[in-house]
Amino acid sequence: MTNLLFIDESGNDHKESPYEVLAGISIPDRNLWKLIQNTKQIKSKLFGGFYEARRIELKATKIFKTKNFSAR
Repeated sequence: MTNLLFIDESGNDHKESPYEVLAGISIPDRNLWKLIQNTKQIKSKLFGGFYEARRIELKATKIFKTKNFSAR
C-alpha cells in the first residue's frame, strides 16, 4: 500500500497576510478518488459555481472583512 502526502501553504507572502499556515494530509492511494469526489462535493455545496466558473484561487483577504483579518 502507498500513501500520498499533500502539503500546502498559505499566507507566506509577508505582505497582506499577517499569519502563515502549513498543513498536510497523508492518505492511502486507494482512498484518493474518494477524497477528490468528497472535496468537489463540499466545494460545490459551500461555494456553488462561483469557484469553478472563475478558475481563481480564493484568498482569505477577499473573503473576510479587513477587521477580522488583521494581526493583533
